[in-house]
Amino acid sequence: MLGVPKNSKPTLITKLAGMSVVHKAIKAFRIQQVVARALSIVHVRRTLHRSGLKYRVRFLESVLIADEIFQRGIYREAFEDRQIRTFMDLGSNVGYFPLFAVEETGRRDLVGLAVDGNEQMADESRWHIEHNNLEKITVRHGVVGYPPGVDTATFYVNPSNVASSAQPILNPEVPAKGASRAVTVPVVDVLAEWKKIAGDARINLMKVDIEGFECDFIKNTSAALALTDRVVIEWHKWVNSRDAVDELLAAQGFSLRKVISEDPHCGVAIYDRKETTHAAA
Repeated sequence: MLGVPKNSKPTLITKLAGMSVVHKAIKAFRIQQVVARALSIVHVRRTLHRSGLKYRVRFLESVLIADEIFQRGIYREAFEDRQIRTFMDLGSNVGYFPLFAVEETGRRDLVGLAVDGNEQMADESRWHIEHNNLEKITVRHGVVGYPPGVDTATFYVNPSNVASSAQPILNPEVPAKGASRAVTVPVVDVLAEWKKIAGDARINLMKVDIEGFECDFIKNTSAALALTDRVVIEWHKWVNSRDAVDELLAAQGFSLRKVISEDPHCGVAIYDRKETTHAAA
């Protein structure tokens, strides 16, 4: 779950998401299941203003994600001051980020790779890509952040789809919606997948939101990071500090550009390859 953007007032949805009593009520009254059942009957679909792309809302968490990405523009600053023609979305959840990327750049020919370890979320991401005919964006189901040669790994699927992760530690400050379920999933070699779809093209923007597995990812994905110009990454404070992320990305040739959002649980920051780094705000 993303933080609150700097210099931005939190919306009502954001305020509710930060209240412990709300999370307890969601679990006690099985609100996730009720909402999912209702949304399977009553189809909620929205159209993005500039691009005309359409997205659907099928899960309770999607309401918060849509508010963060489309209404509050949590990732907008990651698209500033440069042309974005290629991207990765690692931890795609329901697949709203690729739609925002098209909306923000005005390019329906963006080349992209979206990956999620939750098979249901990968399917939902795929629906958004296919429904909008974004033919140059590929969706893969699997976990990222393992060393080359690892073919399968454990992924922890949580009843709250924003809490699923390759690591099992849930945020102790947010009441859990239920126990995570360990499943075996494919490991996606993001560099190999990238070369299949984009050849030797650089990755203009890599978005990483993998619920506490971000430091492992940075350590084990140096070859793909070497092709990357900008990283926008969410760090999860109950597992990793921003200092750790700073240090690991510095070793890969990146410097902090700006922290674009932060709350008591997590934060989102932009890092640029050092040759093109701007002064951190």
